Amino acid sequence: MHLLDNFFGSPRAQRRLFIISAGVLTVGVIAFLSLVVFRGTGNAFPDKFSNKPAQLAKPEKHVPITKGQLDLARKFLTTAVLRQNVDASYNIVHVDLRGRLTRKQWDTGNIPVISYPADNAKTAKFKIDYSYTDQALLEVELFAKAGADVRPSLLFFLGEKRAGAKHTGPWQISYWEPNWKPPIPAAPN
Repeated sequence: MHLLDNFFGSPRAQRRLFIISAGVLTVGVIAFLSLVVFRGTGNAFPDKFSNKPAQLAKPEKHVPITKGQLDLARKFLTTAVLRQNVDASYNIVHVDLRGRLTRKQWDTGNIPVISYPADNAKTAKFKIDYSYTDQALLEVELFAKAGADVRPSLLFFLGEKRAGAKHTGPWQISYWEPNWKPPIPAAPN
């Protein structure tokens, strides 16, 4: 008994016993995790997933943009973007851009469309990035009216999509974002 009393009475011996116990516990926890929780399978990646032939992605068919799509984009610029006769833009904006706003909420003018006081909204030229049977992306550069407290010119992306996810649905505006990134400040000398 005297030997055990000396052993457990010594702070150094107690510290060594604690360190050894902690090491054994750590090894036990690692063994448990590796054998039970993170166990692997014999063959995680089988050679064949299916005996059916692979389904290859088919590229979408490019189609020319129509005059109606350009007129739609122009109407969007002159109503929603300029905030003039905003009510007329409600039905031409896709739910992707409009969200869950009701017509009454839309008519307040507090809409998820970035406004810009464009001087050339009726004459701006559109650059076509792509045009498919059910979606299109255009670019338009707008120039601010004289005296407006905004950037003098700004390039925007304007997306169009068919309503109802159909190839025959009416075209609507689904995307409107500026193509602008803030400048990166120079490092001080």
